[in-house]
Amino acid sequence: MVKKALLTYALAAGVVVGPLGTAGWAAEGPGAAGTRSVVRPVGVVETRAPLNVRERPTVHSGVVKRLQPNARVLLSCQKRGGFVDGNPVWYRLHGSKGWVSARYVHNLQPVRPC
Repeated sequence: MVKKALLTYALAAGVVVGPLGTAGWAAEGPGAAGTRSVVRPVGVVETRAPLNVRERPTVHSGVVKRLQPNARVLLSCQKRGGFVDGNPVWYRLHGSKGWVSARYVHNLQPVRPC
């Protein structure tokens, strides 16, 4: 519980905690050059088995890759798609053409609509 609270505070303060799985970094852009960095929302995979990343936001779409439990991913946006356990929200992964069900990914920051 304390670790989760500390992580939430660090992310809220804009601290980059390092690489986030295979998706990349939490911030992008040349922040050191004086330009504004874009901070992407971070999500955590909350499953016991690998999570399928789909081509489109539906369970009937093809699988493009799998994410391991507790993996941290960058989220680009969210939209309604096929229902998964009563949840119609899907997240598009940043840097990937894949979608994951919000039922199995906990977003640590708000995610903009697509």
